[in-house]
Amino acid sequence: MKKRCDQKLLVQMKTQCTPCSLSLETQCPTGYVKITNGTGIPDCRYYLEIRSHSLSLPGCRHSCMKEIQQPECCQGYWGPDCMACPGGAASPCNGRGHCSQGLNGNGTCICQKGFAGTACENCAEEHLFGPHCTSVCSCVHGVCNSGITGDGRCTCLSGYQGLSCDQPIAECKALQCPANSRCTTSGEDGRRLQCTCLPNYHGDGTQCEPINPCFTKVCDPNANCTYLGPNRHKCTCREGYRGDGQVCLPIDPCQALYGNCPAQSTICIYDGPGKSHCECKEHYTNFVPGKGCSMTDVCETNNTCHKKAKCSMVAPGQIT
Repeated sequence: MKKRCDQKLLVQMKTQCTPCSLSLETQCPTGYVKITNGTGIPDCRYYLEIRSHSLSLPGCRHSCMKEIQQPECCQGYWGPDCMACPGGAASPCNGRGHCSQGLNGNGTCICQKGFAGTACENCAEEHLFGPHCTSVCSCVHGVCNSGITGDGRCTCLSGYQGLSCDQPIAECKALQCPANSRCTTSGEDGRRLQCTCLPNYHGDGTQCEPINPCFTKVCDPNANCTYLGPNRHKCTCREGYRGDGQVCLPIDPCQALYGNCPAQSTICIYDGPGKSHCECKEHYTNFVPGKGCSMTDVCETNNTCHKKAKCSMVAPGQIT
């Protein structure tokens, strides 16, 4: 997808007020085009100093215009390098929030109510479920299938049944279900009892092992997964990336403190996530970390003065 959407802008200015008889020869600054004819517009006054007096006289001036390219990112992109917003440029913040986009944006998602995460990919509260995180779970003695992809169904704890897990089962004691399992009803009539694994565990009911989410792709490809217990994990972005682990964005050091490159004499070059280096600007040389580059002495390298003239530097690359 196209990342840059630079805008063409028309900039207009007016020349200095002069006597109308002299205004015909007035020129616009370099890069501007004169858009008024003849002596211009008689809408100003100029001042004439005579000894200790100042006279205000009617004068003329011209209107000038030039076209400039205003750098801008397309919708869904942010920062000087126009990177895609979390969730993708086509659907920033997964359509559940507002992305800080544009050249001056930082790619942060401000999520709508009920959503959380770097890309607004999660429900903000555990008891909410559904794609809009507006439905509320109603499990009394059970675990709700919550989250954006959840349907609100209850998985009952040992000894309970019913849609809301609010009906006790007296016969469950006799089954003596092993650790990490519970007693549930099964069969078409719902009368047969059996042992099944607790939520966050998997197995056949006679042996239940904790679920390790890190065995599946639960984190961003640029994140590390840490197992914290049955069906619990933590995603941490790798070095050179930032985010909550579910979404990790590359860090561009050039966008933070200009990569510690002295702005007067160097430019910052992005090398990859979390990496950059400094290079000397034109007319500068000999980079020193933390100090920058030295101005090239054109008088020594390209002295165009007469052999009887003294050469002096007035600006980078300019002599007099």
